[in-house]
Amino acid sequence: MSLLAILISLILKKLLPPMHRLRSFTWIESYCQWIHARLASHRHGIPSLLIIVLLPLIGIATVQYLLNDLLVFLGFIFSIIVLTYSLGPKDKRQRAHEYLDAEERGDNNNAESILQDIVSCTTSAPLQEDKPSRARALIECVLIQTHEQLLAILFWFVVLGPMGAALYRLTVELQQAGQRSGKTVETDNAEFRAAVVRLHYLLAWIPSRLTALSYAVMGNFVHALHAWQDAPFEETETNDDTNPQSHRLLLRIGQASLQLDNHPPQDDSQHNNAIRETLELCGRSLVAWITVLALMTLAGWAG
Repeated sequence: MSLLAILISLILKKLLPPMHRLRSFTWIESYCQWIHARLASHRHGIPSLLIIVLLPLIGIATVQYLLNDLLVFLGFIFSIIVLTYSLGPKDKRQRAHEYLDAEERGDNNNAESILQDIVSCTTSAPLQEDKPSRARALIECVLIQTHEQLLAILFWFVVLGPMGAALYRLTVELQQAGQRSGKTVETDNAEFRAAVVRLHYLLAWIPSRLTALSYAVMGNFVHALHAWQDAPFEETETNDDTNPQSHRLLLRIGQASLQLDNHPPQDDSQHNNAIRETLELCGRSLVAWITVLALMTLAGWAG
């Protein structure tokens, strides 16, 4: 059932782009402020994060249980709704294709607007003017967001169902709020910031390595393997959420899989080709994940 729910959600995500307005996570900041206003200041760390995360999850679990108790099909539909919502609000890979189309048409204003929209999820710093820096920023965002807004969510959906998908996406939104502004949603609380960073680190540890492995297998495996062996990654996470350990892993292995670390693009056409190759790598990685899940499903039926 997980495979079918994932396929349906991916189709809905692809065919119904206007749905991104219904999958907005802009409510999170107000929600966090509402929770913190009702807690004593000394509870604005781990206790507040637990409440912020658990309240939606308890609601999802309750609805799922009640619907399954009435009719399993209703629970299945609900899981699709939660997963589709968790995959929102915008497909960064599709936006990257739109950026390339605008570049080819010479529509610089539209290309600039699209690029700003794509990279805004990871940084609030202004983009540099030179083409190599802009292409690198886009490539890095695609490699990271393919994991954060797609593959990791699918992983946790398979593990924990709709609660897992919602848990990871909620954590990502809390983490990215800090990356965009240089601070987490709770502006002046170091404990809350540390708790968000740690939760994201724990939840991303397994899926980030699976994503990096899929990048390697679907790209230049030997080159990616050497990059993985030659540059070990620290196993602890700091409170600096602007460059999480999982992101560093994804960038190094993703770029090595494309051989961008040794052969960086030199001109505009090569920069655009590098972006296309990155999008193709991420697409192949998604196909690989779906294929593995399908084989696991068939093996379960056969067993």
